[in-house]
Amino acid sequence: MTTLDELLRQHGQLTEVHVERWVSRGLLRPAGSGDSWRFEQIDVARARLLGELVDELGFDDESVETVVDLVDQVHTLRRQLDLLGHALAEQPAATREAIAAALDRLSRR
Repeated sequence: MTTLDELLRQHGQLTEVHVERWVSRGLLRPAGSGDSWRFEQIDVARARLLGELVDELGFDDESVETVVDLVDQVHTLRRQLDLLGHALAEQPAATREAIAAALDRLSRR
């Protein structure tokens, strides 16, 4: 886990104000409180993305929330597709072939 100080050092453009605002908006979810915040790796990566959106691209808070929500949706969909792929791989060959044929037929519509 990463402390607030470590997070700020890793991402030179970030300030404590940025992080506090993102935590209050639910965009970052550290464990602990205030000075004892500890960030999971996902929040460290998310802080990098948030910093780029704000500082490099000039997005406002509402736009940042929209982008993060969309990124979260994409990750959720990828995970669901991965699970579906694994579930399909466990099916008998005839079932997989029937699904492939149905997908092919539907994609031609």
